[in-house]
Amino acid sequence: MKNGRSPDVLDSIITTKALALITGQIRQAATDLALYQPNEVDWLGRSEHAASIIIPWLVKNGDSLKMHVEGVLNAPLQLRRLWSEIRGHVQLPKKQIEAFDHQLSLDDILRESVTGEVVSKIITNFLLERNTDFKSNGRSDYPDVYLGQLDYSQLPQFRRQRMDEGQEFGAALKGSSRRPVRVPDGLEIKTCRNSIRVDCHHPHLGLHLVLVFSEHKRTFKVVDLRIAFLARSDYHESNRNTSATTVKFSFNGERFISLLPSAD
Repeated sequence: MKNGRSPDVLDSIITTKALALITGQIRQAATDLALYQPNEVDWLGRSEHAASIIIPWLVKNGDSLKMHVEGVLNAPLQLRRLWSEIRGHVQLPKKQIEAFDHQLSLDDILRESVTGEVVSKIITNFLLERNTDFKSNGRSDYPDVYLGQLDYSQLPQFRRQRMDEGQEFGAALKGSSRRPVRVPDGLEIKTCRNSIRVDCHHPHLGLHLVLVFSEHKRTFKVVDLRIAFLARSDYHESNRNTSATTVKFSFNGERFISLLPSAD
């Protein structure tokens, strides 16, 4: 029980609030969705339907995801603590014990370079392993995850092309597996240290899940799990310093709502 409420009641409250906010954001993006290619597809209706499936599942599994990410990131530290407790009781040659100590010290170097991409991969694997309807997109494609139950057969085949200024990419099927790429009815996954601030190459129309984590004294903690449906207007376009500079887009946490009852 938390605040006198059972976990199921808390999940229901959070789900209702999140769906109300996200549905409102999707409808605010109605113009963007109506223009999104191919515009014969009802992207607004599909986005609302996808959100009604994805959000309740994320709320129900949010605490488990939080504990999983923390467990994976802190596993080397926990291993070192366990090793310090049993080291004096291990009957092994001194060289082997020193070799094990050395390997742990090398692992510390990796821990210093934990990136958002690493954490995003941990999240994606969690989703795929616990929900067979979630399907993974290619590493360079978005959204990161889409729903396998949705029909994407009407989308055109993906082809590489040079885009003129102001021209928009649309949704397409890519590769022999015909993965749906650039669809606004999937789930884009981002991770941030301490607060939501994301830079990317394109403004991605659709549902965005952001896990915020912190690190203190070499221990990782998941601060929050937040979600929003972002339209193009929710991205800030950076200025080019020269004609050769790549345009970057960014967004902050203003539009996001927490999916965790235990967020602090």
